[in-house]
Amino acid sequence: MSGNVSSFSMEVKDELLKNTPRARHCAITQTAVIIAGAGRITPDSLIVETDNIRIKEKYFTLLKKTFNINVDAFEEKGFFALPVTEKDKVLEILQAVKILDAKGMPNYYKGIIPDVLIKASCCKREFLKCAFVFFGTITDPEKGMHLEFTCSCEEHANQIERTLEYFNIKARRSTRREGKYHLVYLKDGEQIADFLRVVEANVATMKYEDKLIYREIANHINRTNNCEVANSQKKIDAALKQIEDINYLNECIGLSNLPETLQGVAIARLENPDVGLQELGELMKPPLGKSGVNHRLRKISELAQKQRAKDA
Repeated sequence: MSGNVSSFSMEVKDELLKNTPRARHCAITQTAVIIAGAGRITPDSLIVETDNIRIKEKYFTLLKKTFNINVDAFEEKGFFALPVTEKDKVLEILQAVKILDAKGMPNYYKGIIPDVLIKASCCKREFLKCAFVFFGTITDPEKGMHLEFTCSCEEHANQIERTLEYFNIKARRSTRREGKYHLVYLKDGEQIADFLRVVEANVATMKYEDKLIYREIANHINRTNNCEVANSQKKIDAALKQIEDINYLNECIGLSNLPETLQGVAIARLENPDVGLQELGELMKPPLGKSGVNHRLRKISELAQKQRAKDA
């Protein structure tokens, strides 16, 4: 688990690595994912290598509690190596995680574990927990809504997608670098929150939902402000057009030649170019309702259009 990931991703992964499997078969599932994600099998040993101290601690604990195996970790250039070198212990672990084929030879692909290990619902959860630790990232919800698994082969992506679907989480698929990597990803905030609940990242779920609510409120405020700005601009544009029509009629025929009902609203608009229709009507004597002001200004516009047509 390395690379450029968000701090929120790291928080989620740290929480998942702290979780302890409830049953031995769940612990075996986690062990299988760790070996599939960071394991190296030689003729004489099984070695897990990682640059993440929490993965090192998790694997150490799993071996101790599940197989009663103690290992010594070696650190070099920021990487931890946890080797199991006793052949009978290596065989015990590989048999438990179902990596050996019918002939007793290691048979596995990067990231994939045998489906028999994830038949139970609880084991599916443990699979997704460790799969996210090794292959997943999540964007901080304040910046966007995106969770993805990056897989090195299609079958691994299929296995993750099927497991998500079991929990009614519908993922999307794509590829990267001309098909070298297969992505399984979520873009819906509710689906991402559902995933965090499924993998029992309870603290991360609360943080995510809080940030999601904050993001939605901020977006709503922005939309409201944008709408208000757009409406204000429409009012300004309408007032400018009304003033243009009134001035044109004044130059051509004089406002005094307009019907008396239109003269008052025309003068009021010229004297108050920046007020809305409601306020404009309240300034008139006697006061006039918004619809009445709108009707008379529309009549003035129609007269101006007719006059322009005559003058053309």
